[in-house]
Amino acid sequence: MLLGGVDHQPAVAAPRETPARKITRLRAKAARVQATIDRMHARVEILVEDYNEVREALARTRVEQAKTRKQVLDARRRLRAARKLLGRRLWTIYTGGAPSTLGRLLAADSVHQALVTTKYQEQVVGADRAAIDRVERLRREVEALAVKLAGQAERQERLRSRLATKRRQIESRLDAQRRYLKRLTRQVRKAVVQERRRQERLLRQALLRRLAAERAARARAAGAGSWRRGSGTAGAPSGAAARAVTFARSQLGKPYVWGASGPSSYDCSGLVMAAYRSAGVWLPRVSRAQFGAGPRVGLGGLAPGDLVFYAYNTGNPGSIHHVGMYIGGGAMVEAPYSGARVRIASIGRRDYIGAVRPTG
Repeated sequence: MLLGGVDHQPAVAAPRETPARKITRLRAKAARVQATIDRMHARVEILVEDYNEVREALARTRVEQAKTRKQVLDARRRLRAARKLLGRRLWTIYTGGAPSTLGRLLAADSVHQALVTTKYQEQVVGADRAAIDRVERLRREVEALAVKLAGQAERQERLRSRLATKRRQIESRLDAQRRYLKRLTRQVRKAVVQERRRQERLLRQALLRRLAAERAARARAAGAGSWRRGSGTAGAPSGAAARAVTFARSQLGKPYVWGASGPSSYDCSGLVMAAYRSAGVWLPRVSRAQFGAGPRVGLGGLAPGDLVFYAYNTGNPGSIHHVGMYIGGGAMVEAPYSGARVRIASIGRRDYIGAVRPTG
């Protein structure tokens, strides 16, 4: 109906969102949020491993510097002794005068005595020259060691600066992550947790199917005589691997703290390093270096104690940012990320790059 030239239509209410559509919408948003969080975690973990690398380099320079200082002290001690010996010789010459070869030859009673005297005189002159040369050589050694020590101090200063930069970058990333999480509504947070659990369940199921398929294929190959040694076959873990797994399990519930290697908190590489150290096996501190700490193991040949690695770019081991310890059944013990605790989780992640066996 027209009223005053205006066509008034009744307002149409927006269609009410059905429960199914709400679940779909929240699940899609949760997936996007989780992907963002995963990227944040990965970037922080990369920075943490960078930090650990720099800290290890700094520790090495301190060891080298201590060794060089010891060499400097030893060289200075030898230089003082050489100078003291040369000083005594010069004092003898100054107070008594240098022996005269001609005088001794004139006083000789025989040709044989003259020859012996001449030889003795040459030895004395040679010893004096050797003493002077030794003092000069030791002086140059001390100077070279002082230059080396100064270079090590400069490198330490650069590493300290890099360490401080990495620390600031980590804290900045973590602050950004906290701000992002704080902006999420309670409903979205709940949806993220539910979606993460759902995705983890699906990934674990897919992983177990893949593990079963690979083991079945290997078993068929072995039956056909095509199995080769070193293919990553799984067996009972060695004593060291079993002890490492026991240690890792005993740390469940302890907080993740970046840069920590126990005993009250850990980051990812710190946990596996401490676990194997408890079993008498020494691993590098950083996950990227741990990737080279043993032979590679195929996914179907994983055994408890193997280390499983994750990378930002699965084609580049240099981008490894996370490591966990396989405990069987497609699961690992890991120190995951800031705000979480050491836990058992599925190894089925999209950023999986490979595994190694530290016990060989």
